[in-house]
Amino acid sequence: MEVELMTVLQKLTGSNNINMKVLTEDEYTAAYFYPYHILYNTDSDELKHEQTTFFNTLEEAVFYCCKDGYDISYCIGLLPKQETIQKSILVVGPYMSYAMEEHMLTDIMRANHVPAEYERELREFYNAVPVVPHEEQWVELCRDLFQLFYPDQSVRLSHVLHDDYDFEFRLEPPAFPLSAKIIEERYALEGKLMSAVAGGDAEAAIKILGSMQKYRLTRRYSDSLREIRNGLIVFNTLLRKSVEAGGVHPVHIDMLSEKFAKEVEKVLTYEDFHCLRTEMLRQYCLMVRNYSLREHSPVIRKVVNHISVHLSEKLSLTQLAGRYFVNPSYLSTLFKKEMGVTVSSYINQQRIRLAVRLFNMGHTGIQEVAAQCGIDDVSYFRKLFKKNIGMSPSDYVRMINASGHQKE
Repeated sequence: MEVELMTVLQKLTGSNNINMKVLTEDEYTAAYFYPYHILYNTDSDELKHEQTTFFNTLEEAVFYCCKDGYDISYCIGLLPKQETIQKSILVVGPYMSYAMEEHMLTDIMRANHVPAEYERELREFYNAVPVVPHEEQWVELCRDLFQLFYPDQSVRLSHVLHDDYDFEFRLEPPAFPLSAKIIEERYALEGKLMSAVAGGDAEAAIKILGSMQKYRLTRRYSDSLREIRNGLIVFNTLLRKSVEAGGVHPVHIDMLSEKFAKEVEKVLTYEDFHCLRTEMLRQYCLMVRNYSLREHSPVIRKVVNHISVHLSEKLSLTQLAGRYFVNPSYLSTLFKKEMGVTVSSYINQQRIRLAVRLFNMGHTGIQEVAAQCGIDDVSYFRKLFKKNIGMSPSDYVRMINASGHQKE
């Protein structure tokens, strides 16, 4: 039961990017409890004594919600005694109930007499601390799960404040600053995200994005709305370069990038921010799956990209073969092998896909849309559209107008 419970706790805390550890008395030192390992000499006998004293005061069947003078919170509980293991505690944290602002950091440093040279270290530390906006509900949920360790007792909740530390600061900041470590971790996750998007793996990309939530950037603008919109602009650029590395032609990338650039300016709340960011991730990954040519031969990449850019023009197997100096029969065979369809079928599919996109954008003139798709014969366009979409262009336009919104 305990193994299963630990797994549940790990899933719960991990989904919120919050650390969870089981520590013995020997491991229970300031080295684990941030930000003391940044600010203080963790080998200090005084600091070790303070931590050991608190450890020894912990009672069974009590769930402690601890907050220190740096506004950092932990949930701590003494695990039931077992004959085969040392006395140990469950520690969930660190986390905060709010995102640290610049003026708050200044107040905390002043209240704790923190020297100015630690400012950057503390700022990066706070940027990496997970935020739990509804702390009371979070603590109650953790307490309810901790209760399962004590099926025969009622677990009591105890709030503890540790805000009276008077230890000496380190003589100098650490040789390898925490800020550098956090930045490295953030960049590493960003690289993994780009790789997942380049591969069109939306599931992996969304999981990585969840892990990135705990790394916040230092606020650059006083206007919070401009701050979140700029974050989305940067994210859009990151995804655009990722799908380009994934083998998608710029003509496709530019259309989606422009679409999201417009959507960014409609964002008004953090909820809008999170929804749009996830949608951007999904759409860019879908684009890689639909348009990536990374695995294809150079000549097929050139032919497919040419078709994408010149759909409104006359296109044929003979013309494309001549343009790229290959035998038409060879191109026909190679294209079918790599793309799964003939050159003419692929051209028609892409033209109908373009037609659908134009209708979705509000174009209603069938002859006009047919011409933009490179088809002069409107009757042939209607026949081709119905064959691929399952309804006539007129019926499709009526469906779009009746629904009152554009279809993807």
